[in-house]
Amino acid sequence: MRNPKVVFGVGILAITVQACAGQSSQPVGPVVAAPVATLQAELDEILADPAFHNANWGAMVQSVETGEVLYRKHERKLFMPASNMKLVTGAAALTQLGADHHFRTRVLACGEIDQDGALKGDILVIGGGDPTISQRFGDGDPLHIFRAWSDSLHRRGIRRIEGNVVGDDDLFDDVHIGPGWAWDYLGSAYAAEIGALLFNEGALRINVTPGRSKDSSAAVSLEPPTSYVELKGEVSTVGDSTGINVGVARPPFSNEAEMEGAIWIGADSLTLYIAPHDPTLYFVTVLRETLQAQGVAVVGDAVDRDSVAGDCDSAETLFVHESQGLAEILKPLFKESQNQLAEMLLRYLGAVRTDTGSVTTGRRVVTQRLTNWGIPDDSYIYYDGSGLSRYNYLAPEALVRLLRAVSQTQEFEVFYDALPIAGVDGTLESRMRGTRAEGNARAKTGFISNARALSGYVTTQDGELLAFSIIANNFDTPVRPVEYVQDLVVERLADFKRKSIP
Repeated sequence: MRNPKVVFGVGILAITVQACAGQSSQPVGPVVAAPVATLQAELDEILADPAFHNANWGAMVQSVETGEVLYRKHERKLFMPASNMKLVTGAAALTQLGADHHFRTRVLACGEIDQDGALKGDILVIGGGDPTISQRFGDGDPLHIFRAWSDSLHRRGIRRIEGNVVGDDDLFDDVHIGPGWAWDYLGSAYAAEIGALLFNEGALRINVTPGRSKDSSAAVSLEPPTSYVELKGEVSTVGDSTGINVGVARPPFSNEAEMEGAIWIGADSLTLYIAPHDPTLYFVTVLRETLQAQGVAVVGDAVDRDSVAGDCDSAETLFVHESQGLAEILKPLFKESQNQLAEMLLRYLGAVRTDTGSVTTGRRVVTQRLTNWGIPDDSYIYYDGSGLSRYNYLAPEALVRLLRAVSQTQEFEVFYDALPIAGVDGTLESRMRGTRAEGNARAKTGFISNARALSGYVTTQDGELLAFSIIANNFDTPVRPVEYVQDLVVERLADFKRKSIP
């Protein structure tokens, strides 16, 4: 079992006892170090590693059961939390909406259906903020829902759509990125644009396969295949086994992606992801293409409802698609730290309370929930739902208070089960193995440049549940040493017992 590199307190006190005993004629019994004091001294030593002399550490540990604070270090200072912000968004959404909440997408026919199966008008899809129309929730098939919709149209006798495939995204506003998101990564899947109609979490997969000979072009394909993004450039095939350096870039507000680089002839296929521009048009374009492939002819185009003249006042609802429950959505939100799930939930919370979902309206709902939990408004700056924005700040105390507040709600079991498990799954799968924290600690990670966070729960040897938050900012070391220090803290908490040790 791995232990903190410095464990002191008991040893120092034992030496002191022996020295004093030699100077006194009275017998002196063993001096017992208070377990909490020993724990605090050990954690101070761990976080004082000289490798982080120019970094900022903040931490807090509190008993969930009694409220006793076992440790604190700069716990009220504001730190950039990275994806620990998802704990705030997820907790607010779960306690506001409930674990069984489902998102609904309506599919309507704008026109009559004749005896030959032709719809004399448009198919209208009204977005309900569903974040699950994706391969993640479809056993790896991003088109599984669209194929099911095609089957539903067939069952209703629709074989031809003489109008357009129209997307209505008005549940959310038209601001598709978060505040503080940088333009230089907007083409990346982790920064995919957000809308009330979101397909495959806003991402498109690119498969690169080596050519049959050196110096030949590699094969590049899109999954799902779509005309919405145009791939340009070329990836070459090389004989050098170190020659794998493939990249793809999409300029802002464009759907032309530039491929470049090389792949080794003996390599397996390489997978990249890109985020197309305009989530609504991406959604309805792929839907139109899927309908065509499944035998439903579409005469018109894929369009946003805002660009269509007239309206669909007499539309008939054909069917309503219902997502999986929120309890299932929280698992990839926390375990895989999926940004778009968090951003969708934030905007949806705003839509529930107002006419339009936005970052601003969702932020009001979240901050009101934090106020209800007694979390001071000067202990956080909440800008986006995922933590991708560098405008976000949280105090470790705010996170620990939130974790303890959620533990006292009826949704706690769902929240707890959705968190990554140390040494088992999610973003903690490879961490804290071979320690008492393995299979025990449940915590959310967070990482952006020069910021690393870890906050969650761990059970002590006495069976006491602790809430903790450990955040490092402004370090200039590699990330792994920061994670190592955080892991040592959690492992020491897992080792902790209140019974005094002489």
